[in-house]
Amino acid sequence: MKKLKTIQKAISLMALALIVFASCDSDDDGNGAINEPKVEPIVLDCSIITETTVLENRGSGIDYIWPCLVKVEAPLIIEPGVTIAFEQGGGLEVKDYGERTGSLTAIGTADKPIVFTGTSKTPGAWKHIYMNSGDLNNKLHNVIIEYAGNTDGKSPALSVINEAKAEIQNTTVRNNKGIGVFVGASGNIEEWKANTITDNQGYPMQISTRKVKFLDGTQSTYSDNGTNQIYVNTGSLHKRGFIEDEINGPKHTWLDPGIPYFVDERIIIIKDRGNNKPGHLQIKEGSELIFGEGYGIEVQYYNTVLEVLGTTEKPVKFTGQHGAGSWKGINIQKSNSNLNLIKNAIIENAGESPWNWFSQQGGISLGSQTGQIISLKMENVLIKNSAGSGVIERRIKDGSKITYDNVTFENNAGQDYYDDE
Repeated sequence: MKKLKTIQKAISLMALALIVFASCDSDDDGNGAINEPKVEPIVLDCSIITETTVLENRGSGIDYIWPCLVKVEAPLIIEPGVTIAFEQGGGLEVKDYGERTGSLTAIGTADKPIVFTGTSKTPGAWKHIYMNSGDLNNKLHNVIIEYAGNTDGKSPALSVINEAKAEIQNTTVRNNKGIGVFVGASGNIEEWKANTITDNQGYPMQISTRKVKFLDGTQSTYSDNGTNQIYVNTGSLHKRGFIEDEINGPKHTWLDPGIPYFVDERIIIIKDRGNNKPGHLQIKEGSELIFGEGYGIEVQYYNTVLEVLGTTEKPVKFTGQHGAGSWKGINIQKSNSNLNLIKNAIIENAGESPWNWFSQQGGISLGSQTGQIISLKMENVLIKNSAGSGVIERRIKDGSKITYDNVTFENNAGQDYYDDE
């Protein structure tokens, strides 16, 4: 194990000559308080990390400088209070390689956070932290990640991808050039808690549809970002995100994060492609989903569930970006689950184009080409500003249970209810 306090092989003799050590006696601020000694930063080398390495807190200010993008293929442990500054293009890529398993354990404290920053206090001064390892020791607690994103802003400051796991808690991601955090379709952030994503020039977060279930609502804070919305986009070629079996089961609960979700892909609720468990999307009170053009929600299989649980004070809102007809709407092709419920919700600006087999576009479309059994209760729902009709039914099969309780319509281009036979 390498334990870097003064330094070992990672520093050249020239760098050693530049180090100025603090006095052996502790500083006193005049009030009896002991301050950490100020030290000159150690410049680390750019070798691949292939053995357990510990970076210790050396004092106040910058402890270490990494001038490059370093591959971490063994445990890297960073102790509370450490500050690491990266030069342009630098960062950490935590990965597995052959029999080697990389991990990043950075567990700070409230009074001694661990800081990843740039040698220049400018957004884009360094690249990123890139988590591509499923090691259970990947933990970021009481960490600050700032001034990353590269000069072009195309690198999220923190990425969790490819079945990587990262436990992220009480961490601040701020002042970065582009997106703050990216979570891919197979990334695991199930321990996401009480984080602050602020003052980034892009979105605070880009996250796959199937990973939104791990967000903790308003326990985390997203503020003052360039576009202050949670960007829901898996990054797939076909621009679709599936609600199916996932870590902790097939139920996906979306909490209100305090800012809108911008959904830039199709949300498809299906039975799991591996074990046939039905997907279940539950959207809680106060959530606002803004859809990009051409996208909406599709419910495609028996027993799959769409549950929208707004309240009178905090309805759930579905909308588009550019007024009437700026997103497709909601399409329940088939589902006989008695849990299907849309309650205390607003569906507005839908009806961009008809769903498959429909001749009319609208806010919510029920059915498909062949007769299907559908169970759905709509209660206290306002459908407005549709470029077509409000509710469209097509070839609903006998035995369906569809109820409308206080469903109201406002300023739609077509009929309130349209029978599309």
